Parts: sequence; C-alpha cells; structure tokens
Amino acid sequence: MNSLEKFPEKFITDLKTIINPRDFITDEEQINPRLTDWVGYADGKSSLMLTPRNTQEVSSILKLCNNYKIPIVPQGGNTGSVAGAIPNGEIILNMTKMNSIREINPKDYTVTVDAGCILEKVHELAIKSNRFFPLSIGSQGTCTIGGNISTNAGGISVLKYGNMRDLVLGLEVVLPNGEIWNGLRRLRKDNTGYALKHIFMGAEGTLGIITGACLRLFPEIREKTTAFASLRDLDSCIELLELLRSEAGDSLSSYELIPGIGLGIAITYGDKIIEPLSKRYEWNVIIEFSGTKNDGDTKLNLENALNKAIENGIILDATIANSLKQAASIWKIRKAIVEYQPRLGGEIKHDVAVPISNVPEFIKEANDAVRKVIPHIRPVAYGHIGDGNVHYNVCPPLQYDNIKFKEKTEEIHKVVYDVAFKFGGSFAAEHGVGVVKKNEMIRYKSDTEINLMRLIKLSIDQNQIMNPGKLFDN
Repeated sequence: MNSLEKFPEKFITDLKTIINPRDFITDEEQINPRLTDWVGYADGKSSLMLTPRNTQEVSSILKLCNNYKIPIVPQGGNTGSVAGAIPNGEIILNMTKMNSIREINPKDYTVTVDAGCILEKVHELAIKSNRFFPLSIGSQGTCTIGGNISTNAGGISVLKYGNMRDLVLGLEVVLPNGEIWNGLRRLRKDNTGYALKHIFMGAEGTLGIITGACLRLFPEIREKTTAFASLRDLDSCIELLELLRSEAGDSLSSYELIPGIGLGIAITYGDKIIEPLSKRYEWNVIIEFSGTKNDGDTKLNLENALNKAIENGIILDATIANSLKQAASIWKIRKAIVEYQPRLGGEIKHDVAVPISNVPEFIKEANDAVRKVIPHIRPVAYGHIGDGNVHYNVCPPLQYDNIKFKEKTEEIHKVVYDVAFKFGGSFAAEHGVGVVKKNEMIRYKSDTEINLMRLIKLSIDQNQIMNPGKLFDN
C-alpha cells in the first residue's frame, strides 16, 4: 500500500507544487527519528514530513491542509518531554530548515530569527555582537526558537530574566487558514489592544505556526561567579535566597536546589565530577552571580553573602569556583542528575511549580505522599527553586520490580500533583502539557479556563487541523 493513499490525490499533487521535492519526505528512515521525543514518552506515526524553507511555503501548506481538513503537527528540534510534537498519523511540518538570523540590532537590543533557528546559534550571535540572550536549557544545541516559544521554555536563568514569554517582543505566525500575521515589532511598549503574541506563546502549536520571532537581548555578561553551598536544612533554602537577593539584587542569576541523593548520582555516574565539599550534606544549592562589569564585584559580593549565611547558621559549608573549569564542574552536577537519574532503576518525572515560599513544605509533603504509595521510594527533588520550579522525580526502592514501579506511575502523578495544587501550584512549570498531561488539564483547571481555551482554539482553528489531541481533546 502506498503510504500516501490516505490523502486525496489532488491534495498531494498541489502539495508537491508548493515545496522543493527534497522537502517532501516519505522515506521511513528520515521520518522515524521524528516519531519519538527524547524521553521516549510516545511512539508516533506519520507517512509524510514536510520541511519548508520560508514563511510563504508554510502559508501555502497550511492553506491547502485547511481546505482539505488535513491535520498537521509542527515540530522543531523534537526535544520536548510531554509528546507535544509527536504525530498520531498527521503530517509532520518540520521547521528546522527555516533557521536563518533575519536581523540583529544591537542598539535596540533585539535579534529577529526564523523559528527553526537553534537556540545555541542565537547565544553565539549575541556574544559576537557584545550582547547576551539569557535562555539557557540543557537541549540548547538542538532545540529551536519556535519550540522554545511554543512551550514557553524556562531554564536556569528564569530567576533574573524570566521565561521565554518574557524574552519575546514580536512574532510572525501563520494561521491555520494560511494567513500570515506579521507582528515582528521591536517595541518594548505597544499598548494597542489585545497582546496577540501571548496567545501563541505556550500554545504548543495548536493555534498556528510560529515562523519568526523578535527576541530581547541584554548587555553582555562579562563576569560570572559560581558557588556550591550546603544548607542547614531544606527550610533554609528560602532563608538563603532572601539573603542573596538582599545582598546582590539583580546579580543573582541562578539558584538551583541539589539534593544529596542527586549529588550522589552525579558523583557516581557523571563524567569525572569532583565532590565539591569535603562532606556531603542532604540539601545543597548551586548559586550564580553575574554582572556586566569585569571588576571582581560578583565574586566579592557572593563571598560576603556566603560569609553572612554561615554566620547566621543558614549554610554549613560553601565553595566558590576560582576558574571556569571549576565552575563548569559544579554545573556538571546539575546536568548529570537529569542524565543519570534513570540508573537508579527508573524514574517517574514531574515538573511542577509552587509559590517560592512553599517549596520546602511542598517537597516534604510530596515525599510523605509518595512514600505512602511505595514505602522506601527515593525522591529526587531538584531544580530552579529561585522561581518556584521543582523537578520532583522519584526512583524505585532498591531491588524493586521495574514493572511494578511503572504500574504506579499514574498514582504517583496524582499524589504529587495534588500536593502541588494544594499549595496553589502548577502541574506543568516549563515543559508544557502535550499529550502526557492532558488528564491533569481537566483535573486541575477550572471549567471556565478550559472553556476559554476551547473558544480561542475554535475561533482561530475552525477546522481543528493544528496539532490535534494536544493540550486537550478536539
């Protein structure tokens, strides 16, 4: 059976007139890597992948798909973790060939890029222009700007610079009917009615295709100082955050919680990671101060703040990196937790947010809740607690049956999300909803919120061709 027989013949004929034959892909070897996201949450299916090279091609493709009511799934670097870009028989619209830098304007502190531009490329261009783009995430060598915007990506610098939503000045979007909305404005202030760009940010490709973005740049970072500190206890992570903010203000750019079990994972399985302190403690933090002047102030300020924290009994010990190599070694701990946690026999992952002041109580209550489901389960709570984002993952007890552990996934999810909800939190802090968290949308969002989102979806995507089955069912 021809893989394209499910589509009308005229549709395929017209589609082939829109794009280059090399961008009309039916080869399984090229499509298959695009059917599973990096965490392996979903095995999708698709018989056709399109790789457009400009906005007009995207417009023509969507207009044709809309006329025939044929659904389409936008995809960037495919680095998501909730199956938000995995097709279930739909056409894949792969945006990675739209990867140009359209314009950089250092005086306006802006850069305008195609949606398929790799995040790391934006970092490099900003540095060459003596500017700085702050979004920093583990997949930055692969992920695309369009995907970052569609999932409202966060990362380790949200504390100082905000989520991706805070870094976007304007968008270019192709609507489901093929119309192009050019909102690529370099304005910091534009108080002229509805802020349309925000509708498409965090929408996970369910309302249209982001094809271009105007991003905010910042002054070049010329000095960074990184420290690793052990906490008196979990509660003191909030006390230390308050002290650091009062001492340093905007110099504090990253504040990451590192549990003792996570440090153990990094030391045991990571690549030549050195134990940062002479003794290992249950709770620790990675701290980064950054500044635009190369005058040694960030290191001096951080030293003074840590000395105060020790005097006040907030922290037990600390070390400040004296070289780029030492700083990189400290940050490798954070990365290694993510990479090697499955070595503990598997993991059940959660990406939640709660008000910052409630982070310790959330972790304590969640620990109690999951241990009632599986005694001796091993929680690994870490992440960007400076903005209330906790990656709350759990690993099975020693010698626990892996199949039995996986069977508890939904029950574990529910008790963790219930605790987050109790504290006024979110079940999806920075990774989105996709397919994996659709049930949570219904469970924790009010009917009013869901109905408003459905109204927006139906008003923009009347034929419901855009990434169907994501966020909520059509």
